[in-house]
Amino acid sequence: MNLTLSLKSLATFLLSASYAFFPTPSHAEENQSNTPFKATSALYSSLIEGSKTNEAMLTLFLNQMPKGGDLHHHYSGTLYAETYLDWVKEKKWLIDPTTLHIIKKDADQKDSLLSVDQVRADNTLYRKLLSLWSDKDFWNHNHPQSPPDKQFFSTFSYFSPVMDEYTERGLQLIKQRALAENVSYIETMLTEMGVYQLFLEQKKYLSYNQSLRQAQSQDEIHTILSQVKKQLLATPAFTLRIDHYISNLEKYHQSIDSEDFTMRYQSYALRVIDPMPVFKDLLAAFIAANQSELVVGVNILGPENNLTALKDYSLHMQMFNYLSGEYPKVKKSIHAGELTIGMVRPKSLKFHIREARKIAGADRIGHGIDLMYEKDSPELLQDLKENAAIEINLSSNQFILGVKGLRHPYLIYSDYGVPIVISSDDSGVSRNNLSHEYVLLATRYQPSYSQIKKYVYNSITYSFLDEKNKARLTTQLDTRFRAFEQKMAKLQTLKLAP
Repeated sequence: MNLTLSLKSLATFLLSASYAFFPTPSHAEENQSNTPFKATSALYSSLIEGSKTNEAMLTLFLNQMPKGGDLHHHYSGTLYAETYLDWVKEKKWLIDPTTLHIIKKDADQKDSLLSVDQVRADNTLYRKLLSLWSDKDFWNHNHPQSPPDKQFFSTFSYFSPVMDEYTERGLQLIKQRALAENVSYIETMLTEMGVYQLFLEQKKYLSYNQSLRQAQSQDEIHTILSQVKKQLLATPAFTLRIDHYISNLEKYHQSIDSEDFTMRYQSYALRVIDPMPVFKDLLAAFIAANQSELVVGVNILGPENNLTALKDYSLHMQMFNYLSGEYPKVKKSIHAGELTIGMVRPKSLKFHIREARKIAGADRIGHGIDLMYEKDSPELLQDLKENAAIEINLSSNQFILGVKGLRHPYLIYSDYGVPIVISSDDSGVSRNNLSHEYVLLATRYQPSYSQIKKYVYNSITYSFLDEKNKARLTTQLDTRFRAFEQKMAKLQTLKLAP
């Protein structure tokens, strides 16, 4: 017997045995020549190659695949209209059949108002409600339609009266949906702090608004905001609201984290209101994130083409700049560049992503669609590659902006090495899930299995979790991918069998 051959066979056996007992991380398996990774990659490639993508089988594949985290995720827009309607029924509130708005029940009700059961009994009315409370049936049949961006953002006005009434149950529903599609972490934008309602004395409030909009430098902005911050921190109602927010969050969160699932939260401000309310909510959000381990980041939301949002965009970034100096450990994810040509004047496409990075210091950019029009976009790409990640939301980008396929900057970000995470955005409004976003990604751009897997790991690497939890979830991903790839390898064998 050839001794060299025997030793080589023994080494191979020992290596296989050691792998069985001490498996290496799945992202390291890509360097091995004959592994479940290789079979899984081959199966995936067979589904996207050629002119006809096997979308049904690809959907099966990506539903089964571990997806790590969903980092651009709105609590209110993730719950389905049907769930909100269930809650309206529980509250015994009513629906106005003319407007399909929620009417909270009181002593003086119009006879024309309907119960939820009555709405559901009228199939035409019920389908109309679903088409207004979400994007359901927007494209696939002829009916009166708003512009897509207006349709999308208007949905929130319908279910907003009830969306915060059952937060604990809503979070549980989101958790169960995540587990069902193999998502192990969600970083959701839960709610703004609501301190915008705590106004300063009216004359001073108007004076600060005017001063902030007329300020000529970041230093001048800092001086004004320091004065406002000092006054707010001396206001018991302000600090009490923050304490109340954190205590409620801790209560809602008690049964959320488990061995196979983790959730954390961002607070935010709405960019469509006056500067003072925006700053008050941002300040409260930064303080909450600085105090609570559950609040891992701060954001700013709302349509960027709103007139107030456009007028105050740079001012909002300067607010982030000031607060980042006051609370340097707080992470920032900023909706920026959710715009496209024709939606606004050309000048408004030149700076939103750049200012979110250079002035506000965003750690992640939500959407980033106007990259192609930004001033000095090559330098911006380099900065993003080195310092931030992009949250890609294909469904909402298509619906709100009409941007898809080769008009979408995904391939620019991918080709130039900018870290990418795939997210669901408002999956209840869009009526999809994170798996569907990966299906869109695969069918439109045919990234390799290795690339898709990298995006999954990015969703943990670029999350705002602490390093200990990142390490824990990464180890879990390794285990889940090993199991997934073994399952897909068996499926590939079945496919190849005669």
